[in-house]
Amino acid sequence: MSQKVFKIMPRDSKHSLVSLRGKGFIPGIMYGQSLKESIAIQIPLTSLQAIINDSTNMMFPLELEGQVYNCVLREFQPDHLHSQILHVDFQFVKPGEYIKMNVPMNYEGVELLSSKKYILEKALSRILVKGSVDVLPESFMLNVGSLDRGAKIFVRDIELPKGVELLTNPETIIATVQ
Repeated sequence: MSQKVFKIMPRDSKHSLVSLRGKGFIPGIMYGQSLKESIAIQIPLTSLQAIINDSTNMMFPLELEGQVYNCVLREFQPDHLHSQILHVDFQFVKPGEYIKMNVPMNYEGVELLSSKKYILEKALSRILVKGSVDVLPESFMLNVGSLDRGAKIFVRDIELPKGVELLTNPETIIATVQ
């Protein structure tokens, strides 16, 4: 899990969302099975961008009024026309809770492929799995350095931790070496 704690604030629904964004905050919601009700939040755009750009973590500690919530970034809504983020959803998860999660793929050995003038074409950036938040990996790491041109990596090739169930079709191609 990410070590940096991101500060969020409660959001007053009476304030204009356009004004909120103009001040550098993104409106959002935090929900979860163990929360009595969803919480309207606001997060600094710089913090949200750091979370979105983090390809190595899937859980992020969010601090709201002195309490830390370990959350998963579920969705963010971009405004493609103006290149802005309009809204964000976080799911609070407790230890032992089972969730479905798109876990990011990371590759090592890409530089070895490049030295052979090979290119790794990535077809998937995330794999859908289900399991306890205690055993879900932050990412899947695949070593591709020893692969030859024409090699294909399938979802079935990923080693899953005990207690993690694969929800993506195992015959789906993750990447190929060209």
